[in-house]
Amino acid sequence: MNVIRGILFYFWQFTYGLLQNLIGIGMLIVYKIKGSESEWYHHALITYIEKKNFGGVSLGMFIFINKNTKGDARHDTRIHEYGHTVQTMILGPLWLFVIALPSMIWCGVPYFCRLRKEKNISYYRLYCEGWSNMCGLYATKEKFLTDECINRGRYGKPINPNHNKRKDIKGRKRKTRKK
Repeated sequence: MNVIRGILFYFWQFTYGLLQNLIGIGMLIVYKIKGSESEWYHHALITYIEKKNFGGVSLGMFIFINKNTKGDARHDTRIHEYGHTVQTMILGPLWLFVIALPSMIWCGVPYFCRLRKEKNISYYRLYCEGWSNMCGLYATKEKFLTDECINRGRYGKPINPNHNKRKDIKGRKRKTRKK
């Protein structure tokens, strides 16, 4: 089943998400020539690059993450960027306009960087970044580890708010799953 899922993943990426994957291949070639290391992550290829003031970017199935990101932050960045890979599969060529362009503006324009810092606004408050977290969590079945992603990763709000206080449709407290 995993083989079939992988074939469908690559087919979908290189048809519906062709443009961003072609850009991703171009970046991959450039960074591989520079000696960057890569690893597979849920059928996507993560390449660790050295670039100042850079967290990560996803271009189709090609993910690029700052190699100086370590530990829990690296784990959470992989989930987040994989969420953008899932968004590519949902939006196809529209991804460049609906996700990439707003994300680049939110991340790179000094006004928005200053606004986030001065008003303590989560990076994940922007719709495309919060949605990426939710897509990444759903697709990978992993959990965030850093406080920023746990407490402000869902559009600036906690990922699983009041999980133990949820009630069913009759107003009864839900039973919690045993692990």
